[in-house]
Amino acid sequence: MKPDLKTFLANLRTDKAPRLLLVFGDDLQVEETCKAILDQLVPVEQRGFNLERFDGRTASWEQIEASLMTPPFFPGKKLLWIENAPYFFSREQKGELSEKILELWRDGKRDGAAKLLIDLLTIEGWTQEQWARLESPKPLLDLFDADDESEAVEALLAYCKSRDYDLTKRKSAEDHRLGALLDESPPEWSFLLLTAVQVDRRTRLYKRFEELGAVLFLGLERDRTGKVSRESLIDFVGQRIAQADKALDPQARETILARAGEDLRELRQEIEKLLLFVGERPTIRVEDVEAVVADHGEGWIFDLTRALGERNAATALSQLARLLAQGEPALKILGTIASETRRLLAARQLQTTELAKLWKRGMSYQQFQQTVLKQGSPLITRNPYADYMCFQRAERFSLGELRSHMEQLFAADYRLKSSGNQPRLVLERLILGMCLGARKAGERNQAPTGT
Repeated sequence: MKPDLKTFLANLRTDKAPRLLLVFGDDLQVEETCKAILDQLVPVEQRGFNLERFDGRTASWEQIEASLMTPPFFPGKKLLWIENAPYFFSREQKGELSEKILELWRDGKRDGAAKLLIDLLTIEGWTQEQWARLESPKPLLDLFDADDESEAVEALLAYCKSRDYDLTKRKSAEDHRLGALLDESPPEWSFLLLTAVQVDRRTRLYKRFEELGAVLFLGLERDRTGKVSRESLIDFVGQRIAQADKALDPQARETILARAGEDLRELRQEIEKLLLFVGERPTIRVEDVEAVVADHGEGWIFDLTRALGERNAATALSQLARLLAQGEPALKILGTIASETRRLLAARQLQTTELAKLWKRGMSYQQFQQTVLKQGSPLITRNPYADYMCFQRAERFSLGELRSHMEQLFAADYRLKSSGNQPRLVLERLILGMCLGARKAGERNQAPTGT
């Protein structure tokens, strides 16, 4: 049975837990979990001597092992915390790492994205000389296999170059003797805590940690659309409200859930603001939430592209209004719409040519995996389920329509970059044309290979 934090802490108190632990997943939950372990093992007044923190990307294993084998200055446990542990990466994880890098970059976590890029290059065997000579983002685009992310990759490269990273100081995933440590077990006085940004669960080392019950995965459950699940958000909000000894009206809870985004740190900050706002009052009302909690939920730009793929004009226009109101640049929104349209066009072309005999309307995801994705690798996106959803959305359009939409996108791009045009009107016109355009008009332009 996989351990949870409560069970692991209870076992720590009775000295029944392993003397090492790998924690990974959502960064906020990882941070809070590590703090709970630290609070239990090392009193605040002893942390100057009984706590050592290392960056696994740069610290040598000899340095870590020497500290591990040195008894603590004060009686009690000595905690060694290795952050950004690179020991669980693998070359097979390239796709996951590149996707995580772009996700961090899009979320504004530039430093995290840059460091993970250097980790990826280290895994790929890049030398410092190669990195120093790199001026064009093209090699990175090939590495990411993401031509539609060229602007993001170019900006990421410029950011990394401004930080003067040195690949010779990065420690590879193999540069350690952690496996030997598992055979011998850490000294009785020590506890080894490892945190990692990304973990390949297929590696032998990870499986050994799992067999010891020394892994805590703190990922967020997501629904079929990829959003953080309602249940995960309810648990997260409920725990923090309960810790403050407050009650939450059902309508107030629903409003918080509606305004919650993907970033739990932002949600935690909003809850803290809410608790300060209500003061000594025991119950949080919907009026309190509406007055204090910022709306991060409906601003997801991918809700807009999903509505476009479903030809839902009303929802798409509503999402556009929210995005513009929260300050999203019109050209960024247009770029996202263009990326979605290219994916739909690629899926529709496959449906009408190479996969015409394999793709069936209404087929289940399992059938899609077995018949369409025979090799298991996605064809359009980086995720098999995202491919399945993209194929479903593509069915709502003809090839002629999608080609026409690409022309409309070019026209909208020209209008946005020209003076005298209102961005909102340009984008609204584009959305209405994509959602409500007559199919017959599109069919007249359809190539002979169409359905």
